[in-house]
Amino acid sequence: MPVEPGTIEEYVLRLYPFAATFRPGHSLTAELSNNEPPADAHNAPLPPDAFHLPVGRPVTHKIYRDAAHRSRLVLPFTTRKAEEQR
Repeated sequence: MPVEPGTIEEYVLRLYPFAATFRPGHSLTAELSNNEPPADAHNAPLPPDAFHLPVGRPVTHKIYRDAAHRSRLVLPFTTRKAEEQR
């Protein structure tokens, strides 16, 4: 979808579930990029809509994080007991 330079757009990105255990002191880093990862064996199991379409030229992304432009990352949490019941 073409975006006009200088406009503010909202994007909802789907994050696919991966198993991870976070213990006290652990952290999570989210990285946004503008190029499609290589189509290799590592990425083959992911669905086709897991990646943004590549543009083939340098671009700049600005992420707004203020009261008027709220950014958030919503992650599901579960307990080991809930997983064992599946």
